[in-house]
Amino acid sequence: MLRVASLIDFFEQGYVYTASFAEADDLLSQWRGYGAGGGVCLGFVVSDLQRVAERAGFRLVKCIYEQSQKTALAKEFIDHSLATNDATTPLDDERVEEFANQIVTRYQQLACAFKDPSFREECEWRIISKFVPLDHQSVRVRGMATMLVPYFEVDLDLGNDSEGRTNLGFETVIAGPSLQKERILQAAFDRHEAPERVEASRPSDIPYRSL
Repeated sequence: MLRVASLIDFFEQGYVYTASFAEADDLLSQWRGYGAGGGVCLGFVVSDLQRVAERAGFRLVKCIYEQSQKTALAKEFIDHSLATNDATTPLDDERVEEFANQIVTRYQQLACAFKDPSFREECEWRIISKFVPLDHQSVRVRGMATMLVPYFEVDLDLGNDSEGRTNLGFETVIAGPSLQKERILQAAFDRHEAPERVEASRPSDIPYRSL
């Protein structure tokens, strides 16, 4: 386990990236938290989202909120990690390095699925990467109010669908609560010239608007 501890410095030179998705498509707490002034909710096809995740080297997992389940999974993770190490096989430096890396990378992905119970309303799923170094070719940076934030650029293009349209993995669009939600929805489809998909999309049913 000393080798695992020594890898911490190395893994501080990069990040594990996640993208979050909620099961509910029109939830007031989500609009308030992420769609101030309106915004849109994109409803992804699960199978397509799985394809996007796998192609980028991510995993699609459901977040875990209950403490008892977190404890059980953490114990199972440790037991499984130790069981995979054959005690009868000598451990050379290369095998120790490989074993330590497996433990750390798997732990990082598991930890990203754990959330505080107060967020259980979200019923969140996440696509989670393995460890990504800072100089990876898909890492970009965007400016926020107080700092620069790195992000991992993922290609959503899954080719053409059965009607020859570009498939980006989603099938519904909901315009968030705002005075302009009808215009937001119409503008989104005018831009992508996909009026046939308007039937699968709608404005939010929530009678709320930010002031």
